[in-house]
Amino acid sequence: MLRISALIVLIIVSRGAVSAQAPAPVRFQWQPGQTLTYKLVQRTRVEETTLNEKTQMPVTAESKTTLALTRRWTVKAVDPAGVATLEMSILQVRSEITQPDKSITVNDSENPEQAQQMAEYLNKPIVVVRVDSQGRLVEVKVAKGGSAARLHAELPFRMTLPDAGPAKGQGWERSFSMKLDPPHGTGESFEFAQKYACRDVKDGLMVVGVGTQLKAPPKTTSEQVPLVPMLWEGELYFNVNAGHYHAARLGVKAELKDHLGAGTKFEYESTYTEDVVAK
Repeated sequence: MLRISALIVLIIVSRGAVSAQAPAPVRFQWQPGQTLTYKLVQRTRVEETTLNEKTQMPVTAESKTTLALTRRWTVKAVDPAGVATLEMSILQVRSEITQPDKSITVNDSENPEQAQQMAEYLNKPIVVVRVDSQGRLVEVKVAKGGSAARLHAELPFRMTLPDAGPAKGQGWERSFSMKLDPPHGTGESFEFAQKYACRDVKDGLMVVGVGTQLKAPPKTTSEQVPLVPMLWEGELYFNVNAGHYHAARLGVKAELKDHLGAGTKFEYESTYTEDVVAK
């Protein structure tokens, strides 16, 4: 009898030890009224070589774009399942576009006249979404001047979290699709796989590697052109203690040869940095 009692105690203690070693999974911690402000900068360079219609000689044109903006997410409500309704407003924006002829166009909300032209989408909610505690996009309710599909491809907070963990070295993934409408395609959809891996957790900050791939690339190179900007890879950062997305360091670089026939070429390079603004 004593041996049986001792065995029962041992089992209970062992189970308790296992439970203690399994911490709660990392989650977004939504609070009604909470605001999260981020500054982001995206720099993009596109170089395209085409053939002159008359001479059939290659002609190369390059354009560059720098977009810098500050955006704020406000948690309007959180339902019993932990799904938050969030509104996004743009507080500041500056874009600089360098055309192939080297002319430069700048639009800056710090300029009073240009700010008036931006009044329709500046300092007011232009995106309303529902996001769960794992960062998954549940619903796009409003997307003024944008695409709901794009929000599914590039998540509001750039990442999802796994069902359990994550621990260092753990991987997980998600899938999304992108539809190519004319003039880029004929309405077909292409599937992407976005893979994540927990690289480290230090001082309350989780570093997550991310890579994006097409599951089945289009048959023609020309159809790949509008899909290239979705192929982000790099690192994402999550504040484990505060329960929110912290920062991103992402990039895309691709070269597509003969996309418009022999001798043509399309080059795309873009970097994306985003950081939470401390309150």
